[in-house]
Amino acid sequence: MTATTAPALHGEIETPRPLRAAGGRVLLTGWCLASGIDAAPPVRLVTDAGTLPMSSRRARSDVPQLLPNEPAAAQCGFTLEGSLPADVHLARFEAQLPDGTWQVFKQLTIAVETTPFGAVIDEPISEGTLCDRVKVGGWALDPASPVKELTLRYGHRQIACVPGQLRADVATAFPAIAHASRCGFVSEDFLVAGHGPVRVRARLADGRTVVAPTKVTFSVVQDENHEPELNLTATRIGLEAGRRARPANPPAPATRPLNILFILPGSFASNSALHVAALADELVAAGHACAVAVAHDPDTLAHLDQPAFRGLTHAMAEDDPGFPDQRGPDIIHAWTTRENVRVLAEKLRSRYRSRFIVHLEDNEQQILSLTTGRPLAELAQQPDNVLDHLVPADLSHPRRSRDFLVRCDAVTLIMDQLREFVPADKPCVTLMPAADARSYFPRPVPAAFRAALQLAPDTTVLFYHGNVHASNAAEMHELYAAVLELNRTGHPVTLIRTGLDRVNFLGALADEVAPFVLSLGLVQHHRHLAPLLALADIFVQPGRADAFNDYRFPSKLPEFFAIGRPVILPRTNLGTALRHGVDAYVLENADATGIATAIRELRRDRALYDRLSTGAVIYAQEHFNWRRTANSLAAFYRTLID
Repeated sequence: MTATTAPALHGEIETPRPLRAAGGRVLLTGWCLASGIDAAPPVRLVTDAGTLPMSSRRARSDVPQLLPNEPAAAQCGFTLEGSLPADVHLARFEAQLPDGTWQVFKQLTIAVETTPFGAVIDEPISEGTLCDRVKVGGWALDPASPVKELTLRYGHRQIACVPGQLRADVATAFPAIAHASRCGFVSEDFLVAGHGPVRVRARLADGRTVVAPTKVTFSVVQDENHEPELNLTATRIGLEAGRRARPANPPAPATRPLNILFILPGSFASNSALHVAALADELVAAGHACAVAVAHDPDTLAHLDQPAFRGLTHAMAEDDPGFPDQRGPDIIHAWTTRENVRVLAEKLRSRYRSRFIVHLEDNEQQILSLTTGRPLAELAQQPDNVLDHLVPADLSHPRRSRDFLVRCDAVTLIMDQLREFVPADKPCVTLMPAADARSYFPRPVPAAFRAALQLAPDTTVLFYHGNVHASNAAEMHELYAAVLELNRTGHPVTLIRTGLDRVNFLGALADEVAPFVLSLGLVQHHRHLAPLLALADIFVQPGRADAFNDYRFPSKLPEFFAIGRPVILPRTNLGTALRHGVDAYVLENADATGIATAIRELRRDRALYDRLSTGAVIYAQEHFNWRRTANSLAAFYRTLID
């Protein structure tokens, strides 16, 4: 073989054809080797909807008989396992050559089918429209797993049901399914006012969530909370989801593919997980193998948009990170110095001798102080046995976190200010966060939906997505106080909120400001937030320069800028790099007075409003790009490995 000639690939997909995947779960087997190469190559399945890396290697006794002169023949079997969205996909089976490039060895189609879950309402009717306020019943059956929780959904309403009811008739119809005899359900209460076709949503014992249509429509005109004048059958007005394809330009291909393990302190539902997922997806597209380990709730991986990496728990990662080439991680990227991350990272580093990187995204000690209600000086004086009791697993230990940074090989930062916490001469790089360009891009205000909310034409709509916790409670109080002040002084403002309130931050303000706040609760799928953000006229990030804000980069800011509205924010973190009146409306202190003043000026000065809307988009396009950030991270990894 010459330096310019790639080795020939031999391989086959042995799963029976046509390839089918029930319930979105793909499980395929086959074999592949590169002629003359000692080790079988990594294999992956590439579709327009996502990439599935090889999940395991399998021994083969038959391939050596077919290709007796190939050294990798006995170990060239593989399994590909993962999830793809329902559709018929063109599947490219690729193998990685010694030079790091990927080459197709087989191309087939795969039909990914939806979960075979069915449901029927048959009490009091089995089809047609039900207008009475009664209790209803039926059955719901998944062949693989019993139902644990069940709701009926129609229009904007949902009714909880009691599953597990006896249904001998269904058991007779499905004798091969053991749990069919207990697949019945009955509603907990009478139907409430609402109109629409009924869907059955169930949580199964194996953790899956499934939905099935029925032949019944509920059309209940009124109940004790809804007068008949409310027209529930009016035309429904939706929000345009709007999706864009991934960037057409491919990421820089990896000259030396790496096994990379990210370790997160929480679940896949956190802002940190959104950053890691975006980077891992880009690294996988470049040819690296990535796994992401979370501390709890691994099923929240389903909240992410077609992840290309392998999701693990901490326990699974400790047992075996499961990289396709059966090696350990080349890179362990500990996402923060939180205790549960530190413990796992140090265990794995001692086992695999990996390069070990720590990511900083907050002033961890300030967060510990705010969460525990103890001053930093007091915490610093506590002995280890007291700190062990005070510091939970998902926060950073004052002393162990510093030692963790000293022992690591390098550090990544969400913003330059965090360099203050990096030990001298430790290699580090700043990773600029971004927004998912598939969902977050300039969007017009959905006028029809705004009108359906019955907002007066002169109402200013603000939008804030994120939780309220001890660290940001005071500044969120200022945002709500600004909303109240503006409404009191004749400037109608509505704040749309998503997220959870983990502390009581409003106090006496709560009742008075409530009429001006529309709380939507927790939105699990982050991509669903983008159409809601389009409802806003202005975005506000409250706060001021302090020990908390100076060292963080609010994850919502790239999304604010990408949507294309004026952004009001304080002169701290990103605000220190922005031009007031060009990129954003930058306040020295984004408290209630400052926020209210800024909103009044933006509503009064249309030229300023338009300039900042345009400036936000330009800034987002020039500074926020996950592919560019991932390429920077990959280059940083290479400096540690080469």
